[in-house]
Amino acid sequence: MTESYGEYSLEPLPKKVRSGRYSVNVIISRIVGGERHTVRFSAEDGIHYILEIEAAKEAINLGRNLIDRGLVGF
Repeated sequence: MTESYGEYSLEPLPKKVRSGRYSVNVIISRIVGGERHTVRFSAEDGIHYILEIEAAKEAINLGRNLIDRGLVGF
């Protein structure tokens, strides 16, 4: 479920934790000068989701917010 956002590619990466719920993680990629740059972010808010799709949607939102705020360094 990779999504394009401007010049970036967002790939949600929900991870199942011990409780059986899913944490929010996103891989943000961008091609700069013909080279692919990638960084992974994890939400550290302590919120975990029952459904994997919920965590994936939140991961996309996290990626968008990080890009919009200029927190992705490439």
